This record gives sequence, C-alpha cells and structure tokens, in this order.
Amino acid sequence: MSTITPFVISRVFQAPRPLVFEVNTQAQHLAHWLSPEGFHNIHTDMDFRVGGRYHYGIQGPGGMEMWGRQDFRDITVNERLVLIQSFSNREGGLGAHPMAPTWPKYMHVTTTFEDAEGEGTRVTITWLPHESDEIGCQTFDVARPGMEVGFGGTFVKLDAYLQKLQS
Repeated sequence: MSTITPFVISRVFQAPRPLVFEVNTQAQHLAHWLSPEGFHNIHTDMDFRVGGRYHYGIQGPGGMEMWGRQDFRDITVNERLVLIQSFSNREGGLGAHPMAPTWPKYMHVTTTFEDAEGEGTRVTITWLPHESDEIGCQTFDVARPGMEVGFGGTFVKLDAYLQKLQS
C-alpha cells in the first residue's frame, strides 16, 4: 500500500488553552459545536480517559442522522489528544460513512493545543486512515477539499461557542 499524506488543518482561537482543551474534551461542550454546518447534536455519551470513548449522534437536513465514536488512545491535558474516530450505529457499534461507503472504517486523529500570539490557542488536527485498505485511502485522499470545508464550518461553530463562553 502506498503511503498517504495526513490531512492537517490548523486554526487559532482567541481563548486560553485550558478552555479550548475543555470544550474539545467534555461532552456537554462538544454537543454545542462538534458537527458540520446545518447539523445539531442529538446524543452524547462520554467516558473521557485513555481507553474510554465518546459516542455521539448528530442530525442534519431532512432528519438525516449520523453517529460516530471516538476511542481515546492518549490524553495530555491542555496539550494533546489522540483518538481513533469511526462512524458508528445508534448503539455505538462500528458503522460506515452514510454518504461514502468506501471511506476508511477508522481514522487516527491527533489534536494538539499550543499557545498562540496574544491570548490565542492554536488547534492543529491531523487525520490519517487507520488500518485502511487501498480504496479507503484513495477515498480519503480525494475527500481533502470536502474535509477543508467541513472543518472550516465546524471551526466557525467552535469559534462562536468560545466567544459566547467568554462574554
């Protein structure tokens, strides 16, 4: 299998690092912003520890539901979060991407949190297919523009949520 370049996206948020880490790692906060534009949270269940997981559901236009889970591999408070991301079913078992059946079953995700200029925090997310076949890697590779747009919209929601918390 050929080597695949990770998808990396980074943004600076005008909020202190502990707050940015908190809203990325607590279910009651994630429910407010972790979904693409036009979607809202319908389920959260989290056991935040190495070996724990976050199971969530979101609903979008026309009532379409998407379910996902994150299995936590490494947690360094206020610095780094490593997890395996997958689509799931309503019960939390492994699922498939509802709009892209060849999407990799698992994604290895690393999120870092660093102090940025002023009062800001730089969040960098790195996605890489995990234990994927060649077709999954190809699907991931051609989806990069869509991931840019998706994360862009999600970051807008995160930014607005952080501003609301600090006002």
